[in-house]
Amino acid sequence: MENNEALNSTNEDKEKLSRKFLKIRNVRAFSNAYNARIKEGDIIIGLNGDYFNSSYDDLKNALNEDEEEKLLTILRDEICFNVTVKSSLGVSCESIDETHIKNFSNTEIKKNLEKDKTYKQFEVYKNIKRNGFILDLELSILASIAPPLWMLYHRLWMNLCFTTIFLVIMFLVSPWLFCISWVLKSWYYGLNQINVLRNYYNFKDYRLFLVLSCFNEEEAQVISRKLDPKIDFDYSYLEPPVRDENNLNTL
Repeated sequence: MENNEALNSTNEDKEKLSRKFLKIRNVRAFSNAYNARIKEGDIIIGLNGDYFNSSYDDLKNALNEDEEEKLLTILRDEICFNVTVKSSLGVSCESIDETHIKNFSNTEIKKNLEKDKTYKQFEVYKNIKRNGFILDLELSILASIAPPLWMLYHRLWMNLCFTTIFLVIMFLVSPWLFCISWVLKSWYYGLNQINVLRNYYNFKDYRLFLVLSCFNEEEAQVISRKLDPKIDFDYSYLEPPVRDENNLNTL
């Protein structure tokens, strides 16, 4: 009897100590969560490198406290990743106990709860063939100095072709016009380089799949592969994925 009472008290203590997290039930269209590609069923694990075990109102207040970027740690399909937000998400949530989260103790969460680390922001795009492209949201000085070289680096062949023809024509008309055109092109691409890349890949039928805050592009590829085992990238750091046709060849 004493052993049973001790066991029951231990279980009660564990329940008291168990943490509660926020599970997203609904994402409002065109909200911050929608733009960050946060989904229904995602679980908010941490805020700014610490476990977050409070209510959604507390989370909302923390996110709206100032205009600084905050780091949210999200758990999706037993995979942890970080996203950066500046204000409230625009979602509805429910509280969920960690004991109800599948394989919570086995999930490598602490790797994503690192304080005082410099995170870079990435957007992951993919097309219907599961070909992926990772867009680094850090602005490049090359676009402001030499737009044609920046286009060449990102393989924007159509933009490069028209820009080259335009600059050659300006140079043949007048070197002054060439200089003015170069300065205007540099100014435009320096300010709008991210939108130019987004529009270019949207035109090529790539759609936004994931928004990440991580250390480098390799880590972004690793997380993307975990969430979609069939995604592949040009100049990939990873082994080629196992596609359906590969499985057929091995039968």
